[in-house]
Amino acid sequence: MTRSGVQRLYARAGGRWWDLFRSVWEPTTARAAVRDLCSLLAEYLTEHSRILDLGCGPGTNLGRILDRTLPFNRYVGMDFSPSMLALAEKKFGDVKNVSFLEVDAMALRDDGDRYDLIVSTWLLDHLDEAAEVVNNARRLLAPGGHLVMLYYGYPRWYVAFWQIPSGWLLRAAPVSNEEVSRFQGVLTKRRYRAGAVVLVDIEAPAP
Repeated sequence: MTRSGVQRLYARAGGRWWDLFRSVWEPTTARAAVRDLCSLLAEYLTEHSRILDLGCGPGTNLGRILDRTLPFNRYVGMDFSPSMLALAEKKFGDVKNVSFLEVDAMALRDDGDRYDLIVSTWLLDHLDEAAEVVNNARRLLAPGGHLVMLYYGYPRWYVAFWQIPSGWLLRAAPVSNEEVSRFQGVLTKRRYRAGAVVLVDIEAPAP
């Protein structure tokens, strides 16, 4: 699907359908992966942490952080969907040290800011060149920082069937193994649901 097509998808009903859909779909398909994601958030976040959330949507990851009262210094959520950002602002706009920006991850620029944690969930599935986005984002990590990403992978054949309807609904496609092989700085890569869901933890470049 084209980038404009994805944008139109998330604009439907002002994007309000996403949280309802996620509340059903995510526990069914990615419960263990989300649990491990939250464990990494708890492990890496401190009161000094600067967070960048790529493809933040309506602020789902910020909600996870706040629900668990995890510490942080500053949170920046970026998304290219005005509808999703409007929902995020409505829910979290009053939270201290939180901001949201309309930015396309494919056009991510280095403005000198560095982050201790960059997190992204269900973004790479919408991109043709996921490795480019991952490696560009990695350059924005502060020394010792981590880039944590959750995305659709290519599952084993006997579970591939369930990915078809959700992939069609979300206009998403698994990230190819070729793209994943180009990710730089991978510390760990965990697979769930026979490879259908993948959680990657990437370290910052050497100083």
